[in-house]
Amino acid sequence: MPFRDPAFIAIVRCPRCQAVGSLAPAREPTCERCGLTLAVGNGFLDLLDLAAGEPTAPTAEQRFMESELVARLYERVWRPTFVRVMAGRGAGAGIGGPAGELFVHRHSLGMDERPGPWLDLSCGPGLFTRAMAAAAPGAVVVGLDISRAMLEAAAARATGYANVTLVRGDAHSLPFADGVFGGINNAGALHAYDDPEQVFREIHRTLRPGGVYVGSTFAEAPTVFGRLAARAAGIRRFDPPELRAWLSRVGFHEFEELRLGGAFVFRARRP
Repeated sequence: MPFRDPAFIAIVRCPRCQAVGSLAPAREPTCERCGLTLAVGNGFLDLLDLAAGEPTAPTAEQRFMESELVARLYERVWRPTFVRVMAGRGAGAGIGGPAGELFVHRHSLGMDERPGPWLDLSCGPGLFTRAMAAAAPGAVVVGLDISRAMLEAAAARATGYANVTLVRGDAHSLPFADGVFGGINNAGALHAYDDPEQVFREIHRTLRPGGVYVGSTFAEAPTVFGRLAARAAGIRRFDPPELRAWLSRVGFHEFEELRLGGAFVFRARRP
């Protein structure tokens, strides 16, 4: 199982005691320091400490992400339709093709320029995780999401990728050691976080110096319907100057952006 990979165990932080590299590689990994036993789902490792109960999904869009039906339809139906409504044709056209968002994310990470491990944050059913794994077959690629349904779909589609490890975790408190990732991908999830600045701080903490953060999110809605849909779903929208200033305060630099309709892909680097 990929959870037993020493390269993966070395970067994991126990969600309860925060010890790094303390997981004993077993059928149900256990922290050798505090004794916390972690559950293994259908192809993923649950790295949430559930002593305080399951986290809640406060917005309509986050609740949709827990649906098994949405998880199955996400890549081909839900995501392209959602992006088209929220950001217009410029963002939705050609995802996965030479001019699409998938191509932009893969190459913005610069996976040929630096070593991994790599993190696909809020990975959903693993569209970008699989692309990253194919681009760096010798490196550990971690896909993290909070939705069990999404992770189960990701596991079913990543069976041919031996370097993919899927984990359940919270983007606001990443279960990884400081300074371990060469790059973090964060496609189309920023708008759904309760506290984006805390997520930025966690991304900055877990990137190694020189590591790259690549994300995509929504700017202004191109239509009245899109604005109303965003409001109903509780979706936060970002203007690039606002995001640039936010990331700068957290400690990132070299902010770049590429507009795709009413959405944009951005890249920033940890000094």
